[in-house]
Amino acid sequence: MNKESATTTPSSLLSGLRALITGGSQGIGRAIAESFSQAGASIAIAALRDHFLDDAGEALKCKTIGLDLSDLADTERAVKDAVTALGGLDILVNNAAVVTPSAPVETTEADELQLLLDVNLRGTFWAMRSAYPHLKQRRGCVLNVSSMAGVTGQARHAAYAMTKGGINALTRSAAADWGSDGIRVNALCPIAAWTPALRQWADEQPNPAEIASYLNRLPALGYCPETNEIAPVAVFLCSDAARFVTGHIMHVSGGAEVGYRL
Repeated sequence: MNKESATTTPSSLLSGLRALITGGSQGIGRAIAESFSQAGASIAIAALRDHFLDDAGEALKCKTIGLDLSDLADTERAVKDAVTALGGLDILVNNAAVVTPSAPVETTEADELQLLLDVNLRGTFWAMRSAYPHLKQRRGCVLNVSSMAGVTGQARHAAYAMTKGGINALTRSAAADWGSDGIRVNALCPIAAWTPALRQWADEQPNPAEIASYLNRLPALGYCPETNEIAPVAVFLCSDAARFVTGHIMHVSGGAEVGYRL
C-alpha cells in the first residue's frame, strides 16, 4: 500500500457527529479537522486567534473559536461556544499544545515550564472537564493528542515529555471514571510528522538534510510521516468502529519504539 492510498478516510465513519478540535488550525490538528470533515462530522476548531485559524475556517467552512488554552475561563467559554454552534457535542479532540523549549531539566526556565503545564496538561484537563456534561448527554468520546515523547521519553525535551506522559495518565484515569457514563477516552501518540512548523525548523538547522535523514531513520517503516497519515487513526478512534476501545494509548510511530536497529 502506498502512502497516498493509506490516507483515504471513509466518508461516513463520523456522519452526524459533532466535534470540537483544539489546535485545529495547523499541523496534525488541521489534518484531523480535514479528515473529520471528510468522514462526515460537523466540526468547530479552536485555536489562538490568528491568520492560521482564519485560513482553516475558510478552507473547511467550519466554526472557528479563538482560544487561549492557558486561561481556564477562556477554555470553558470555547467549549460552550462550540456546543452552541454545533447544537451539541459528540467528540472532543484535545490537540492544542506548546512544544518549546526543547531543553533538558537543568536549562528549562520556570516560566517555560509553567506555560507547558498550563497549556498541555491543565488546558487538556479543563477542556475535558468543561465538555463532560455534553459528552455524557451524547455518550461521546475524547481523543487526547499526546506524543511518543510521553511514552518513551525524549532527550532534551524534558518538560514537554512530562506533560505528554501526564496526558496519557489522565486519559487512562478519565476512561476509568467515565466508562459508566458511556464516554470513551483515548490518546493518540504520534512520532514526529512533517508539519509546516517541523519543516521550517528543519530548514533552519545548519544541516537540513541531516535532520531529515535522522527523522526518517526513527520509524522502523523508514520515513517520517505526513500529517494525513496520522489523522485517519484519530477518525477511527472517535468512530463507532472503535466503540469498545477506551483508555488506550495508541502509538502512531511507524514502529519507532520497537526492536534494536542500526
